[in-house]
Amino acid sequence: MLQRLLAALLLTALPATADDWSLGLAGGPFGFGRFAERTMIAETEAGTKRSEIHLSAATRPGLSADLQKRIGGRISARLEGTFTRSPVAVRGATGSGVALDAGRIAVTTFALPLVVHLRPGGALRFDLFAGPAYALYHVRRRRSGAGLALFEGTRSGWGTVAGAGMAWRWNDRFALEGRASDIATSSPMRRSDFPRNATGVRIPRPHNLHVTGGIRYSF
Repeated sequence: MLQRLLAALLLTALPATADDWSLGLAGGPFGFGRFAERTMIAETEAGTKRSEIHLSAATRPGLSADLQKRIGGRISARLEGTFTRSPVAVRGATGSGVALDAGRIAVTTFALPLVVHLRPGGALRFDLFAGPAYALYHVRRRRSGAGLALFEGTRSGWGTVAGAGMAWRWNDRFALEGRASDIATSSPMRRSDFPRNATGVRIPRPHNLHVTGGIRYSF
């Protein structure tokens, strides 16, 4: 998937001849939000016991590639793709206790944000960006447990991306760049994944945080 994305970006960039185009390649930790939550209440001899569990994925390295076009003095449009793989686990809401390994998830996200350059000139540059995003979640289930079932297959969902970046440009062509992105899309889980009589189930909108560092080439 990543190889096809890079090839598509490079082929798109070939006809471009102006310096207003740039290609970015980066990598860094990709942190996942919660895909599903469940609150369970059990009657014990000591009274009522309330417990919460959630389904999420571990933080793992993620890769990103983007093609950016300057469309104004301080505005650019960016087509970006990110990719990561991670184990999925069921945990207590506080993160304590033993995590039950539920499978693996591969996430590919495409985004088309507008970028506002706060300091377009100079060697050190800053920008803000926001726009629509589309995520593809592919899950391989290993087990279900603790009242949270995991589907198997591929699901997709629309959402948004927003964040900020900083770049240090050392010549006319190359720059070092760092970015932090909040990618909020619909969860890969559905209420229909759970039995009808399952109570206390909530499907939140996960906020996936991607922090990257990489290089940008202008052409």
